[in-house]
Amino acid sequence: MNAAPAVSVIIPALNASETLPDLLRALKSQVGMTVPFETIVVDNGSTDRTEEVAKAAGVKVLHQPVRGPSAARNFGLAHAQGEIVVCADADTIPTRRWLVSLWSAFQDAAVIQATGPIFGWQPTTGAERFASVRDIFDCKNTARHPYHPFAHGMNVAVRRTAAREIGGWDETMGSGEDVDFSVRLRKKFGREICFVEPAVMFHKHRGTDEALWKQARWHGAGYALFRRRHPELLPWPAWRNAAVRASLVLLQSSGPVVAVCRATRLISGPRAEFEYYNRRWATHFWSGFFEEERKKSP
Repeated sequence: MNAAPAVSVIIPALNASETLPDLLRALKSQVGMTVPFETIVVDNGSTDRTEEVAKAAGVKVLHQPVRGPSAARNFGLAHAQGEIVVCADADTIPTRRWLVSLWSAFQDAAVIQATGPIFGWQPTTGAERFASVRDIFDCKNTARHPYHPFAHGMNVAVRRTAAREIGGWDETMGSGEDVDFSVRLRKKFGREICFVEPAVMFHKHRGTDEALWKQARWHGAGYALFRRRHPELLPWPAWRNAAVRASLVLLQSSGPVVAVCRATRLISGPRAEFEYYNRRWATHFWSGFFEEERKKSP
């Protein structure tokens, strides 16, 4: 009789047939695991071949028609057999010792949640290059954030009992749910996030400009939702809105200066490209933020 899995890997997937095969192959190639683990793909209402791809790989497939990463993760959490639950996104590729590195962290009974480094996967477009060179996934902005340390949802491991005890991920949050999840774990158990250097995950960043701007607005909305739920962590005095808008005006006005600097070779092509995307990203991020802020009840 097969032993029950000690680890459950949960993968939310929505129309992920193009990226999911790489992730599933990488999971089959994991080395060093001395305990069994299960892989659960939670199909979040796909209309492509996501289910077919997952079944062909021989992994468990669940169906969660309620859209959103939180709903998908919670559905996987409810069916997970492993005491350690690990989450990966369908557009990620883990290194071969990713899983054993995360699993090993939990041999310390004090560890509740663990995460590892995230890097961009072979960027070729301007949008991908920008996402890769930004430090948004750096541990100083995630697990070691000064105000709200968190583990990104694409590379996180947690004790199943602890995740269930806090009610899982907040399904009312379309974005920012991973930050909220980590904060609630910390409030409940008082434990720091364990950062595991060898638990490296690669992420296939958004490949087109429009997809990147959509993601920026989504993240901005998530930031507003998180601020609303945890105002003690992100104080927002009335003057802050005006300060943000003033900084955006200043940032946008830098466009012509960057163009001149590039034309006169004072800055490199890659730097000029980064500045262009940075201006646009900031505009879309704060657009999403303020749009979500306007939804607040009076």
